[in-house]
Amino acid sequence: MQIELYYTAHTRSVRPRWLLEELGAPYSLRLVDLFGGERNPVHPLGSVPAVRIDGETLIESGAICHWLADSFPEKNLAPAPAPADPRRASYEQWMFFVPATLEPPAFDILMHTQILPEKKRVEAIVPYATGRYHHVLKILAEELDHTGYLMGEQFTAADIMMTSTLSWLPELLEEYPTLLAYTQRATARPAYQRAIQAIDEAA
Repeated sequence: MQIELYYTAHTRSVRPRWLLEELGAPYSLRLVDLFGGERNPVHPLGSVPAVRIDGETLIESGAICHWLADSFPEKNLAPAPAPADPRRASYEQWMFFVPATLEPPAFDILMHTQILPEKKRVEAIVPYATGRYHHVLKILAEELDHTGYLMGEQFTAADIMMTSTLSWLPELLEEYPTLLAYTQRATARPAYQRAIQAIDEAA
């Protein structure tokens, strides 16, 4: 299988890079200078991430991680599809929870405090989004009140999705020690450390 990841550091494209490192699968990186104005030539919106797998393009970080984890079942980065593993339903839930529920308020906070030019930021959005984000964090803190991962002892692609997003706003995790510990466990993994290396360091 030939895998080429179109990648920009400090974006959601860290997720598939992290997963590929966990899998130990051979892949190549195609750096896209998204913040410098470069468009990703294989993405219909010019964005990242995208992968070319044996010549076919796949976009969306969640879809990429989902597909890759299932494509290497021997690596145990996803429970077996239903009905073989009853945990599959919970795994699917968390894979979709991240982009649908956790990300939107976090991204609103980032957009209106850091990403957008100051004249385009809407200050009133921030406290509302922060309140929504804290509501979600409280639920997650209860769910992760243990020393494992979303699937218990098994680290999966759902943990990559979850912790990559929780890492966006680390200061907001300070009142949730269980989430801080969970995020630190995941990001201490050697595969994550390799995934955040600069391109020239990884070469």
